[in-house]
Amino acid sequence: MAEYLKVPVSLSLSGSLVILVLLLCGPLLRGRVSRRWQYYVWLVAIFRLLLPLSPQASPIGALFREPEAPPAVQAASPYAAETVPARAETAPKPLPPPQPSVPPPDRAFDGIPPAEALALAWLGGALVLMVWKVSAYLHFLRCLRAGRREVSAPALLDLLARTGEELKVRRPVELWENPLAASPMLLGLVRPRIVLPSAAVSATDFRCTALHELTHYRRCDLLYKWLVQLTVCLHWWNPLVWVMAREIDRACELACDEAVLCRLKPEERLSYGDALLRALESGGGYRAARGSVSLGESAELLKERLSAIMNFKKPSRWTALLSLVLAAALTTGAAAAGAYTGPAKRGASPVKGTALPPLSAQASSSENLRLRSALLAERSYEEGDVAAFSIAVPFLSQEEQTAFLERAYEDGSSAFFSVLVNHLDWDEDTLDAWIARAAKENAALCSILLKALDRDEELEALEKELEAKRAEEYKAAGITKEGRVYYYQGHMVRIFLDSRPDASCVTLDTNPQGLLDLKVERGADGGIQSVREMDAAEVTELFGDLNAPEKEPDGISVTIPIDKTSMWGDSWWHLGEYTLSEGDRIQYDVTAETGERMTVCFGDMEHSPEDVTYYSISNKRTNGELRCAADFVFDGEAVKPGSYRLFLHAPEGDLGNLKGSISLTLKQGNPPDLAANPDARAMTVEELPAAARKAMDQCAVRTWYVIHSEGRQYLYCNGFPWRYAWQPTWEDGSWRVNIHKLKKLDSGYVLLSFPDNAPLHVTLEGEAVRLTDIQT
Repeated sequence: MAEYLKVPVSLSLSGSLVILVLLLCGPLLRGRVSRRWQYYVWLVAIFRLLLPLSPQASPIGALFREPEAPPAVQAASPYAAETVPARAETAPKPLPPPQPSVPPPDRAFDGIPPAEALALAWLGGALVLMVWKVSAYLHFLRCLRAGRREVSAPALLDLLARTGEELKVRRPVELWENPLAASPMLLGLVRPRIVLPSAAVSATDFRCTALHELTHYRRCDLLYKWLVQLTVCLHWWNPLVWVMAREIDRACELACDEAVLCRLKPEERLSYGDALLRALESGGGYRAARGSVSLGESAELLKERLSAIMNFKKPSRWTALLSLVLAAALTTGAAAAGAYTGPAKRGASPVKGTALPPLSAQASSSENLRLRSALLAERSYEEGDVAAFSIAVPFLSQEEQTAFLERAYEDGSSAFFSVLVNHLDWDEDTLDAWIARAAKENAALCSILLKALDRDEELEALEKELEAKRAEEYKAAGITKEGRVYYYQGHMVRIFLDSRPDASCVTLDTNPQGLLDLKVERGADGGIQSVREMDAAEVTELFGDLNAPEKEPDGISVTIPIDKTSMWGDSWWHLGEYTLSEGDRIQYDVTAETGERMTVCFGDMEHSPEDVTYYSISNKRTNGELRCAADFVFDGEAVKPGSYRLFLHAPEGDLGNLKGSISLTLKQGNPPDLAANPDARAMTVEELPAAARKAMDQCAVRTWYVIHSEGRQYLYCNGFPWRYAWQPTWEDGSWRVNIHKLKKLDSGYVLLSFPDNAPLHVTLEGEAVRLTDIQT
């Protein structure tokens, strides 16, 4: 048998043995172990069918492995000539006359070899079956969507939300109604939806339905079912795999029933059985497709489920212990059965004249990697290459990292010291000892330690101390500072560069109105050694030609004005979507009168800005000023060109009186028409006028309202469990608000305030929201 067929066939044989054991033991274990165990134990068979993992010696692997041939005598022929002399009387036999060579027959047209034909049939069957299953599921979804209606009954939605909280379901669950659905069912792994045949159900029946379907979702049964379908497709020719899939479907529903019954009171369990019966009676003709889960199935399975409900008993501790022992025994047996993973490795001893293998073949791969990393770290440290050094550090041993840390500390190399600090795993005593040592000997390295350990208060105190000390050093060298401007011997400085021996900067500041380009050079002890004026060639090498006329921006110039009275703590202000491409320029200059920290950043269209940001500036208040100022050029390499959303964030408490602007020079796209100074803001319920608060009493959950009161209009939605960003714009004489979901919360609401001078249009993730007006 060909090598590429041995692996799937051996996996199927090994998995079949596990399936047979489970099928034979099923009747014996029924009633003795929990339904949950009977459901999840099939994962042992699935992993045995899918994963080609095996001990070196296994019975299944031995069936497919060719026996190792005995060593040939000719292998020792170089030594036989030396040790076994030929007999003198033995005359060599004459060689036969050479025969004319006959070319091998041409097999180019003999057809496909049988092994390749079998492999093609196996792969083709698997591909066709998978395409058919996925197509059938997508067709089923299209049919359900075509006739579905979103359920908006507040009572059902509220009960669904409370049931989700009870089961700790983090994602919002949609509720659909479709009369053609055979029974209530759950669709979607990322965007869960419960489909009801009819929304006209009692609260008791709906709670049972919601508990059942959300239990499926909480336990990732949809993912489990698609894993089963993948296994069936790969082993489509094995009838036992089809039997396994049928048994898993049955065990899934029984295990879900058991989980729901454990949550229900004894008097509620009969109503759960009644809900099963009524679910089948009210359904249409669309049976659940593979990849979905439903409340009702076949009559035979329903009979078994009802019987299990009537005889339900909570699993005991002995049942749990027995389940654990059986699962461990079955897993061990499945692993021991093994599978074919390749031909046996034949050991070989070195013979005369054979060179030793290179180091990489003798040492273990991890040890070899460590040795190579140590060489790279040493070379990059000597050459001052911090980037290469940072690549090697994670693969060094703890002792080697500590040795390099001592070396960087003695050399006063802050760049290398910072790389090492971020990779070492220290205990508290060691950390405190290093901080105490650095505080006495090298304050700059102490600040690196404190920053890496997030000791903000100590770092802030040290930075103030360093700033005062630095000011004294500068004053002694003839350098003064007034506000943000440096002076040297009374002359305004254009470029101020304070550098360490390792080329890292203590201070770098530019002032276009300055006259001098000044460089401060420090020694290994951190003290100032010299202060000199840089010549034009040195300035050009470091910063480019600063005297060259500024090139006109190539593209569309967009200025987003920032003029906002306040921002809540931990809130996000969405400032529009923009198409960024290589060469685009991004400039921030935003200040806040009150608040401790402010962030300006871009986020992509796929992730929340809480998880992934680009071109982010996050600054704390320094010297009484909170400012985010930066100038970037979009490179198009580290960050791919495309659409990005611009945000302003208040990460640590409220921000007040925000001023400034964000300027973009874009080569592509049409920027949004943002309101220059929108009189719109987020609010809390406590800030509302009394009449507006009273109007909220008539508002339903998860419904969007516009409450008009005292010359303002308030956008309100209770039961919106998301942290969100919002973007107000003024377009064609109306307010337009785009709301983006950022992070799922347990609960929440939307409350935004606008002048009542124009209609209000709202979109949520790009889709229009239906609004209900309330006049007060």
